Parts: sequence; C-alpha cells; structure tokens
Amino acid sequence: MSLSISICEDEKFYKDTLSEYIHSILQKEDIEYDLSIYSSGKEFFDNIDKKVDILFLDICLVNESGMDIARKIRDINIKTEIIFTTSMQDYVYEAYEVKAFRYIVKPVKYDLLSEYLKDCVSEILSKNNMISIKSNKNTLVLPINEILYIEVIRKIVTIYTLDNEYQIEISLKKLEKQLLNYNFFRCHNSYLVNLKAINEIKANTIIIKDHEVPVSRSKYKELQSKLAFVLGEMLYK
Repeated sequence: MSLSISICEDEKFYKDTLSEYIHSILQKEDIEYDLSIYSSGKEFFDNIDKKVDILFLDICLVNESGMDIARKIRDINIKTEIIFTTSMQDYVYEAYEVKAFRYIVKPVKYDLLSEYLKDCVSEILSKNNMISIKSNKNTLVLPINEILYIEVIRKIVTIYTLDNEYQIEISLKKLEKQLLNYNFFRCHNSYLVNLKAINEIKANTIIIKDHEVPVSRSKYKELQSKLAFVLGEMLYK
C-alpha cells in the first residue's frame, strides 16, 4: 500500500520543511508514499484524480482560507485526513467542525509532526482494515482480511494470503497481539489462523483453501468455541 500525501502551502520555506520532514519520518518507518505539493486550493482541486490519504493544509493561504478548502473537501465527500498548519491558534475550534485529524502551530516541530503523522498513518490503516508489520529489516502493509494463516519456522514468519506468501523476521507472539481484535487464533505454537478463512476442522488439522494447518490437542476445544462465536457474528451481521 502506498500512501497518497499532499501539501497545500504557499510559503516555500514550509513547503520544503514539511516535505523534508515527511520524507524522513516515512523513510524511517519504511512506508511507501507519493507526495504532491500545491500552492493553492484551486491547484489542489484541479489536480485531484485519485484519493488523497493525508493533506497538510495551511489555514492562511494568500487570498484563500484553508478552512474553506477543508469545508469543500468535506462537502464533496473526499475522505482525506487533514492536518492543519497555521501561525495562529484562532482556528482550533473550527478545525473540529471539518473533522481535522490534527492542528499544528508554526513553526512546525519535527518531533510533533512525527507523532501526528505516525498516528494518522495508523488511523488510515485501521480504517482500511490494513496491518503494518515491521521488522528490523523491512515493513509489510497487508489487508487483514486477505491473510489466511501465519507460520513461524526458526524465527522466520511466513504470512500466507489469498494470492501470495510473505516472509519477515518477527515474533509470532507480537503478530498475535497485533491481530488480537481481528478474529485470529493461535491454534498451535507455530501457527496463527484467520478464523473467518477456515473451510473445515478435522481431528488435528484445519483446512484453509488448499492448506492444512496443524491444531494442538490442547487448543482444539477453544478453537471450536472461538469459531462458533465468529460464525454466529457473521450470520447475524
């Protein structure tokens, strides 16, 4: 997943500062992104041809109000997370009106921007049912509902999805914690399964698509109970 990020700012100094900070923060997080920079609301709207995930928007543009731009974004139902930048604190209450994600007073501080940007990325991933899995070497961003099951062998985790397999060095316990609220179950010391992807349960195995996943004897009754609960939820939605 590549994030689409835009900056709408008419001062070159802040264009360059935001661009530099965003690049540094997301590079450290190993997150792919596309960055577009605009000097006015008109230029921004003239060039929208795809979803914008995050917009850094100056409230006080020359001859324009950033707040009016934000209202137009909400009126035409563009689901963009807006982070306002401004030299004044007078607009903080209006920012709530347009459901801005955050409000930063200039001069922009790197640490604060880093905190807000990472929080915003997490919010976007959550809304889109995505998960970001990070190791010391790389980061995977995957749709949660496409993950079938996860296997660990000698500290190497393999994530099996509908179409691909991905490998990453990470603790299975850490992954289990990340997926705790998404109907995943630790059926074996070496396996984590998506309960919604299960096709069949046998005496000591789970069938998911064309894969067989072992089930520990001690986990079998809990698996049945968890699966019955998930199936009940799915039936009554």
